[in-house]
Amino acid sequence: MVTMETVDKKLLQEANEFLTTQNTGFLATNGSAGLRVSPVSIFMGDELKVYIHCFGGDKRTNLSENPEACLLVIEGKDTFDAGIYQGVQVFGRAREIAKGTDDHHKAEIWCPYTHDEDLTLLEFTPNYMVVVDYPDGKKRKRRLELENTAQ
Repeated sequence: MVTMETVDKKLLQEANEFLTTQNTGFLATNGSAGLRVSPVSIFMGDELKVYIHCFGGDKRTNLSENPEACLLVIEGKDTFDAGIYQGVQVFGRAREIAKGTDDHHKAEIWCPYTHDEDLTLLEFTPNYMVVVDYPDGKKRKRRLELENTAQ
Protein backbone atom coordinates (compact mmCIF):
# COMPACT_ATOMS: atom_id res chain seq x y z
CA MET A 1 0.00 0.00 0.00
CA VAL A 2 1.28 3.47 -0.83
CA THR A 3 1.23 5.89 2.11
CA MET A 4 -0.16 9.02 0.46
CA GLU A 5 1.21 11.46 3.04
CA THR A 6 4.77 10.64 2.06
CA VAL A 7 4.51 11.41 -1.65
CA ASP A 8 3.81 14.37 -3.91
CA LYS A 9 0.11 13.76 -4.61
CA LYS A 10 0.01 15.82 -7.82
CA LEU A 11 3.02 14.06 -9.32
CA LEU A 12 1.65 10.70 -8.19
CA GLN A 13 -1.63 11.48 -9.96
CA GLU A 14 0.23 12.52 -13.15
CA ALA A 15 2.30 9.32 -13.15
CA ASN A 16 -0.73 7.11 -12.46
CA GLU A 17 -2.83 8.79 -15.18
CA PHE A 18 0.00 8.38 -17.69
CA LEU A 19 0.58 4.72 -16.85
CA THR A 20 -3.14 3.99 -16.97
CA THR A 21 -3.31 5.19 -20.60
CA GLN A 22 -0.41 3.03 -21.77
CA ASN A 23 -0.27 -0.66 -22.69
CA THR A 24 3.39 -1.24 -23.59
CA GLY A 25 6.61 -0.92 -21.63
CA PHE A 26 10.19 -2.13 -21.58
CA LEU A 27 11.21 -4.28 -18.60
CA ALA A 28 14.86 -4.38 -17.53
CA THR A 29 16.04 -7.34 -15.43
CA ASN A 30 19.40 -8.74 -14.36
CA GLY A 31 20.43 -12.23 -13.27
CA SER A 32 22.09 -15.40 -14.53
CA ALA A 33 20.39 -14.96 -17.92
CA GLY A 34 22.26 -11.65 -18.21
CA LEU A 35 21.10 -8.07 -18.39
CA ARG A 36 17.85 -7.97 -20.38
CA VAL A 37 15.44 -5.31 -21.65
CA SER A 38 12.24 -6.77 -23.03
CA PRO A 39 9.06 -5.27 -24.49
CA VAL A 40 6.02 -6.20 -22.37
CA SER A 41 2.28 -5.57 -22.22
CA ILE A 42 1.21 -3.65 -19.12
CA PHE A 43 -1.92 -2.60 -17.28
CA MET A 44 -2.58 -0.87 -13.98
CA GLY A 45 -4.32 -2.26 -10.91
CA ASP A 46 -5.02 -0.60 -7.59
CA GLU A 47 -2.44 0.64 -5.08
CA LEU A 48 -0.12 1.59 -7.97
CA LYS A 49 0.44 -2.03 -8.93
CA VAL A 50 1.58 -2.44 -12.51
CA TYR A 51 0.75 -5.79 -14.05
CA ILE A 52 2.81 -7.23 -16.87
CA HIS A 53 1.94 -9.96 -19.35
CA CYS A 54 4.92 -11.60 -21.01
CA PHE A 55 6.07 -14.93 -22.38
CA GLY A 56 8.59 -15.46 -19.58
CA GLY A 57 11.95 -16.57 -20.92
CA ASP A 58 15.13 -14.90 -19.67
CA LYS A 59 13.30 -12.15 -17.79
CA ARG A 60 11.42 -14.81 -15.83
CA THR A 61 14.70 -16.56 -14.98
CA ASN A 62 16.26 -13.27 -13.87
CA LEU A 63 13.27 -12.25 -11.74
CA SER A 64 13.23 -15.60 -9.95
CA GLU A 65 16.79 -14.81 -8.79
CA ASN A 66 16.60 -11.03 -8.47
CA PRO A 67 13.17 -9.36 -8.23
CA GLU A 68 14.55 -5.83 -8.64
CA ALA A 69 13.63 -4.42 -12.02
CA CYS A 70 13.01 -1.24 -13.96
CA LEU A 71 10.02 -0.64 -16.22
CA LEU A 72 10.24 2.14 -18.82
CA VAL A 73 6.96 3.39 -20.30
CA ILE A 74 7.17 6.14 -22.94
CA GLU A 75 4.75 7.92 -25.23
CA GLY A 76 5.03 7.43 -28.95
CA LYS A 77 7.50 9.92 -30.36
CA ASP A 78 6.10 12.63 -32.59
CA THR A 79 9.44 14.26 -33.37
CA PHE A 80 12.77 13.27 -34.85
CA ASP A 81 14.65 15.32 -32.24
CA ALA A 82 17.13 13.09 -30.46
CA GLY A 83 16.44 12.44 -26.80
CA ILE A 84 12.89 13.82 -26.71
CA TYR A 85 11.00 11.11 -24.84
CA GLN A 86 8.16 11.67 -22.39
CA GLY A 87 7.30 8.96 -19.96
CA VAL A 88 7.81 7.25 -16.64
CA GLN A 89 10.58 5.00 -15.36
CA VAL A 90 9.31 2.75 -12.60
CA PHE A 91 11.86 1.17 -10.24
CA GLY A 92 10.78 -1.63 -7.95
CA ARG A 93 10.26 -5.34 -7.51
CA ALA A 94 8.45 -7.81 -9.74
CA ARG A 95 7.08 -11.21 -8.89
CA GLU A 96 5.36 -13.87 -10.92
CA ILE A 97 1.75 -14.55 -10.01
CA ALA A 98 0.92 -18.23 -10.29
CA LYS A 99 -1.99 -19.18 -12.53
CA GLY A 100 -5.14 -20.30 -10.76
CA THR A 101 -4.44 -18.33 -7.57
CA ASP A 102 -6.69 -15.65 -6.08
CA ASP A 103 -3.99 -13.04 -6.83
CA HIS A 104 -3.97 -14.09 -10.50
CA HIS A 105 -7.75 -13.91 -10.76
CA LYS A 106 -7.88 -10.49 -9.05
CA ALA A 107 -5.17 -9.11 -11.35
CA GLU A 108 -6.91 -10.37 -14.48
CA ILE A 109 -10.02 -8.39 -13.48
CA TRP A 110 -7.96 -5.23 -14.16
CA CYS A 111 -6.72 -6.46 -17.57
CA PRO A 112 -8.27 -4.38 -20.38
CA TYR A 113 -7.25 -6.62 -23.31
CA THR A 114 -7.55 -10.21 -24.47
CA HIS A 115 -4.42 -12.33 -24.48
CA ASP A 116 -3.06 -15.86 -24.76
CA GLU A 117 -3.70 -17.92 -21.66
CA ASP A 118 -0.10 -19.17 -21.67
CA LEU A 119 1.35 -15.72 -20.90
CA THR A 120 3.16 -15.20 -17.61
CA LEU A 121 1.61 -12.57 -15.31
CA LEU A 122 3.94 -10.41 -13.23
CA GLU A 123 3.03 -7.98 -10.47
CA PHE A 124 5.35 -4.96 -10.33
CA THR A 125 5.42 -2.97 -7.10
CA PRO A 126 7.12 0.43 -7.51
CA ASN A 127 9.55 1.88 -4.97
CA TYR A 128 10.07 5.11 -6.87
CA MET A 129 9.39 6.65 -10.27
CA VAL A 130 11.08 9.17 -12.50
CA VAL A 131 8.63 11.24 -14.55
CA VAL A 132 10.00 13.03 -17.64
CA ASP A 133 8.06 15.59 -19.65
CA TYR A 134 8.64 18.78 -21.65
CA PRO A 135 6.44 21.65 -20.50
CA ASP A 136 7.14 24.75 -22.58
CA GLY A 137 9.64 22.71 -24.64
CA LYS A 138 12.12 22.29 -21.77
CA LYS A 139 12.96 18.92 -20.27
CA ARG A 140 11.68 18.34 -16.76
CA LYS A 141 12.70 15.26 -14.77
CA ARG A 142 11.01 14.63 -11.43
CA ARG A 143 11.59 11.80 -8.98
CA LEU A 144 8.64 10.43 -7.03
CA GLU A 145 9.51 8.50 -3.87
CA LEU A 146 6.94 5.94 -2.80
CA GLU A 147 6.62 4.34 0.58
CA ASN A 148 5.21 0.88 0.00
CA THR A 149 4.12 -0.79 3.19
CA ALA A 150 3.12 -4.06 1.48
CA GLN A 151 6.46 -5.53 0.38
